[in-house]
Amino acid sequence: MPGIKGMTAAEPRQGALRNRIWQSMRILRRFTIIDLARTAGATRGNVRKFVKRLEVHGYVAQEGGYVGGRAGEFRGLRLVKDVGPQYPTRCETCGRPLGSECGGQP
Repeated sequence: MPGIKGMTAAEPRQGALRNRIWQSMRILRRFTIIDLARTAGATRGNVRKFVKRLEVHGYVAQEGGYVGGRAGEFRGLRLVKDVGPQYPTRCETCGRPLGSECGGQP
């Protein structure tokens, strides 16, 4: 997500929805979008957007196969990099904010 030159990423807020999703990921380790939505009290769209950003930067990885068309079947995910109680706002690998593409190197 582009911004103004010299702009820094905001610090995580304690009661934020992303913080609750991140805590759920840290506790569950292996989860689906639905699991996170239930435990964090969020909508699937919000969870999906946050998880996709984490997946692009290598914090979350897909696990197993996705079987479409069957009730109750969802793609499994797992937490690969646990960076502590505060959810990441910048990628540790490339140094960019989570909303942008990962460059792979600092």
